[in-house]
Order: sequence, then structure tokens, then C-alpha cells
Amino acid sequence: METSMRRASIALVALFLAVGSFFLVDSFTLSQSTHNTDNEEDYELYPSVHRLPESILFAGEQVDLSDSFIRERIEREFYAILEASDSIIVAKRTGRCFPPVEKMLAEARMPDDLKYILVVESKCIENAVSSANAVGPWQFIRSTGRNYSLTINRWKDERRDLHLATQAAIKFLRTLREQRFDSWPLALAAYNTGGTRVRNAMKAQKSQNYWSLYLSNETMRYVPRILAAKELFSKPEKYFGLDTNDLWKPIPFEQITVQVTAKRRSLSSIAKDHGTHLLYVKKLNPGLRKAYLPQGTHKIRIPSYQHDQI
Repeated sequence: METSMRRASIALVALFLAVGSFFLVDSFTLSQSTHNTDNEEDYELYPSVHRLPESILFAGEQVDLSDSFIRERIEREFYAILEASDSIIVAKRTGRCFPPVEKMLAEARMPDDLKYILVVESKCIENAVSSANAVGPWQFIRSTGRNYSLTINRWKDERRDLHLATQAAIKFLRTLREQRFDSWPLALAAYNTGGTRVRNAMKAQKSQNYWSLYLSNETMRYVPRILAAKELFSKPEKYFGLDTNDLWKPIPFEQITVQVTAKRRSLSSIAKDHGTHLLYVKKLNPGLRKAYLPQGTHKIRIPSYQHDQI
């Protein structure tokens, strides 16, 4: 009797163990299935890492990114810009900043790619001022600005005017490229640090190639940063999810001539006479440092439509 009961107990335990094992395996399988599904969904949520192309063409000159040393330098800037918190705003700003610059570069028969200098120099901010007191979208120091016919005085600073400063930058860059250096990377390095420093480095290091020169850290990063900026900001839809309609548009304007016969005249009164406000006159004329014009003849820009449309 005891033997039969013991056998029955053993059989019952075995049955419970078998059933438990079945549910344990089934639960584990279900868990694995759900986990794998989650992984697949998570994978779809996160896009693949952006990568540089195999080569970049800048101003008609090929940059071979198969050279790991060159590629690493450009990648550093590529990912730094891509991950910057304000890169989407900068991309939007190029929609307003680039069109007039593109037009002027084309008229001067200069490479369109030079517009990406603006992103690196000032993030396309007309009133940008550096720690070295370089001013404006092209970041001219006072002496260079004056050398290229920009007016700088207590009430006007044309370095802040995108149109006028671009004309000066075109002249400066043409001089660097055609008269002093035979490649755009060297010309850009000279734009950043000065032609004398670049020539001295070329002579001392016996190299005519920007990529093999040992320069200041800022200048060694400068050209890679411009190349990275070209790749990123020429394809805002790919890197920032922005299409053409997302970019800020240029503000239509007309240029008028103002004759001031008194000692000065406020910009507010001029704006009122033309159906707009001081805010928009200042926005279109960032080179005007004061809220007035002194005696004389002046050309300024005003919106070509009502201010409430800006």
C-alpha cells in the first residue's frame, strides 16, 4: 500500500514538473519573441549613423577622403557641426543668407562653394563679433575691412552689411587665390590666419600642400570645418530633415535715397514715411549703428511690402 502511494506521489510530482517546464519554456519563448520585436522597432526608430562620402569637391578641387588622416580631420568637424544644438537654426538661416551671396559670387565668376565660409565664420549672423573683434558675416577685422573699401565709423560699420561685406570678401579671396596661393585650401587658410603666416609655414616646412602643413590648431581645423559645412548645409533634407520650404526666406526690399538736411534724422521718422517701423529698417540695414542718419545723402533699404508680412 505504501509502495503504491509512493509511486503515485512520484508520478504526480513528475506531472507537475513537466507542466511547469512547459509553461516556463513557453514564457521564455514569448519573452524572447517580444524582446526581439522591440529591438526591431527600436532599430527602425533610430536612423543609421551619417557618414562622409568618399570624396568632396570644393571650388572645383577634389579632396580625397580615402586618406585617413585627411578624413579624420574633416570627420571631427562634420560630427561637431551635426551634433551642435543650433545647427538646424543655422541651416534655416542659410535660406536667407545664401541667395544674395550666390548671386554676387556668380557675377564675379567666383566659386559658389565660398559661401560656406559664412557658416564657419559667423553662422550667417550679420552682427557677429569675435573675441578678436572681427565683425560681420565675413568676420573682417577693422584694417582689412578698410583695405577693401568698407566704411567703419561711429555711426556706420559696413562689415555688418552682408551685401557690402560680400563684395569686399570676393575681392580679398580673389587676391589670395590668384596672386598669392595656387590652391583654395591654402587661400582659405590665409583668409583665416593671414598670408604671411601661411607662406612662412610653407617655406619652413617645404610644402605647398595645405593638408601636410603644421599650422595653428584653429587654422588646421578651419578648412576641414568649411568642407564639413558644405557637405551638411548643401543637403539640409538629408542631415536635418528640412526641405526648401523650411528655410527662412530673404526679405524683399527696395533701396531708397534719403537726403538729411538737418544735423540728423531719426530712422523711426524715415520708416514711418515709408509705411514701416524702425525694427525692420534696422534689420535690413545692420551696418547702421545708430537709430539716426547724420546730415548728408544716404542709401538705405526698406521692406518692399508691409511690415506685418515679415
